[in-house]
Amino acid sequence: MSALILTLKQLPLGRLDLSPLMPALVSGDISELAALPLQIATQKIPLGELFSVSGSDASQIVLQGDLSRVDGIGAAMQSGSLNVEGNVGAYLGTGLLGGEIHVQGDVGHFAGVAMRKGTIRIKGNAGDYLGGILPGAMQGMAGGQIIVLGDVGERCGDRMRRGAILIGGKVGDYAGSRMLAGTIAAFGGAGKHAGYGMRRGTLMIRGEIHLDATFADCGEHILPITNLLFRSWVKLGSPFGDAAGKSSPVHRFMGDRGADGKGEILLFK
Repeated sequence: MSALILTLKQLPLGRLDLSPLMPALVSGDISELAALPLQIATQKIPLGELFSVSGSDASQIVLQGDLSRVDGIGAAMQSGSLNVEGNVGAYLGTGLLGGEIHVQGDVGHFAGVAMRKGTIRIKGNAGDYLGGILPGAMQGMAGGQIIVLGDVGERCGDRMRRGAILIGGKVGDYAGSRMLAGTIAAFGGAGKHAGYGMRRGTLMIRGEIHLDATFADCGEHILPITNLLFRSWVKLGSPFGDAAGKSSPVHRFMGDRGADGKGEILLFK
């Protein structure tokens, strides 16, 4: 079987919600996919009027076209692979339960929120609340891995509970805000108020950072766990594996002392 390819015919005038796609593929028939109703503003339009569909292997999905106004791509995905050839809108991979999502361009806000398993790889930049929390929920990302080669916006990993977010560029203000556990690593520096309100977890930052006074300076240390992490990231390529094999010390800060104060920020070279 050949991969299931969906090509957007033209850029929609409003925001298109593609979140019903993955549940429909699990419970429905590929031959009925064209009739799947999709929401644009106050209208519901059949998928077949918006996308041309070819192929039949739902475990390998390819999305093509200008998807910058298409939200909810890969929401509730459980297995397989999803390759997006371009930019996408908000809520990519919401509630991801497994499989891999690859995006060749930039991604909007709220990517990977409430994800539990699986991997999201973003070749470009990502917006605010990457791996963050849905409105009304108690925790954000609770497992899996997000890899971004570019920069990331504000509130990355807000109320993150588990998993790892690796950022090749800079992460914006309030990275790891209200973090409960997990690991966020940024290889291009961080904005203001990193770790604001974090209770536990680890922020690893290389480059410029502005630390709040609620973090205690614990000095420099050589931590075996950081070397193990860098070695595990070698297969991801530069910059993630660049520090592998080095035993350079990291500068450790503990906080946020305005919360539980058991989180840590590790500055490395």
